[in-house]
Amino acid sequence: MNPDPEIDDLEFLDGDDAAEESVDDFIRSLEEKEKDLHITANTTVIELADAFDDADEFPDFMKDELAAGNPKTQPAAAAPVVNAESELVKLKSEITALKQTVARLEDDRAEVLQASQRRAKDFENFKTRAERERIESFQTQVGNLATQMLPALDNLNRALDFALEMPESDRAEFQQFLDGVVLVNQQVSEVLAGMGIQPIATVGEPFDPHFHEAVATEESDEFPENFVSAELLKGYRIGDRVIRHSMVKVAKSEPPA
Repeated sequence: MNPDPEIDDLEFLDGDDAAEESVDDFIRSLEEKEKDLHITANTTVIELADAFDDADEFPDFMKDELAAGNPKTQPAAAAPVVNAESELVKLKSEITALKQTVARLEDDRAEVLQASQRRAKDFENFKTRAERERIESFQTQVGNLATQMLPALDNLNRALDFALEMPESDRAEFQQFLDGVVLVNQQVSEVLAGMGIQPIATVGEPFDPHFHEAVATEESDEFPENFVSAELLKGYRIGDRVIRHSMVKVAKSEPPA
């Protein structure tokens, strides 16, 4: 072993003094360039190379750096811009597709709303029509029943009218029977009224061909002309529907003297 390794190292260093001086000179030149070019820590090797007037002035390590980072490959940096443009086009297409989807969904929603409104209106019309048909059917059935009962009720009313026209002395013998018949007549009238059947007003009312049937005319000072002066047969109606017209006499004015 060499007992004096430090001395050998020093001799080696002495042999490299020229290289160190060249490096020192290069560093000093770089400092001067840095002052002139305002070189910072972020300055690249390429920018440093551009600062030299002659490529021969480049140090060996800079030549290696330039050879490793060939400027011809630098245009590849434009790829992110192309990718960004393609991404932007892709996003625009997606936005357009989403807008079309939203518009289609809004159209579908409007159609569903219109369809539901039409169905609701049709259902309301159906309920109204069904209720009207039910009422008409009920009135028809009640009218048919009343038509069959009215002749019996007419005879009952004639019997009561005849009994009420008798002298009180004659009525005393069967007054209780007469009161019972009157009570039955009232109950029948209440039953008909409960089914919506009402008698048609006649005496003292203007003649109405929709409800009255004129069978005779008579001169009268009590009623104006074209007013009902007497009722011959009672008429009935259910709502605005006539079951049977009233047979009446109509008053007319007296001829001039």
